[in-house]
Amino acid sequence: MKQATRRTLVYGTLALPAALVGAAGFLYAEAMYAVHRGLPTVTGHDPSGEVGDPAHPEVTLLLLGDSTLTGSGLESVDDIWVRQMAARLSGEFRIRIVSVATGGARTAEVRRDQLPRALRTRADLAIVSTGANDVMHVTPLREIERDLTAIVAELHAVAPEVLLTGVGDLGNVPRVPFPLTLVASARSRSVDRIHRRVAERFDYADKVPVGAMTARFSRDRSLFGPDWFHPSRAGHAIWADAATPVVRSALERVVRQRRAHA
Repeated sequence: MKQATRRTLVYGTLALPAALVGAAGFLYAEAMYAVHRGLPTVTGHDPSGEVGDPAHPEVTLLLLGDSTLTGSGLESVDDIWVRQMAARLSGEFRIRIVSVATGGARTAEVRRDQLPRALRTRADLAIVSTGANDVMHVTPLREIERDLTAIVAELHAVAPEVLLTGVGDLGNVPRVPFPLTLVASARSRSVDRIHRRVAERFDYADKVPVGAMTARFSRDRSLFGPDWFHPSRAGHAIWADAATPVVRSALERVVRQRRAHA
């Protein structure tokens, strides 16, 4: 009898953390639903286009992902970080941008809906910016990692280089109330670690280092649009600061390889 009671106590103790995690996830999902429900409607942009002097080496960027690439709420397509980045590199490259990104997409939707379209385009660098919506909707981490791994694996058929943007600290979003900011921050770090692990599995993949970017991103509302949710031009500039050196290095490798095989 004592042994049965001991087993019951042990099993109950082991089950407690899982129950707490499940309850926290449910409450977080409910809170995020409330946050999104009151979200003003904002429109995004198609960042596709060409930037730079035609005299420079021409390179193609292929974009897959969410509103971090479509710039929901921004006044101009040139406010999006990838366009700001292209402008900074316009003195070195003629950059052609082809985007299949859609606002609100989760990683599974990027794989299911965007990847088949992306595989029709030859590119020099594919950029995958996804995961923020998975944080907000509490997508199981194993599913995110599975889908992101599949995306990177298949993109190599059309691009010699793949860049994952990682996920910044969504606990800084002004619309997310305390103490849920703590949960949002923790899940953001978990998804960002997934981006890092996936990038490390492929020798042609890299990841934007988001640490310095996260340190600069605060709940300062000047860094966010009128919905207090999506980044403003100033917020996108922080992303551009983090991504530009990594993109420059990738494009330089591509151009060197191209010339070596010319």
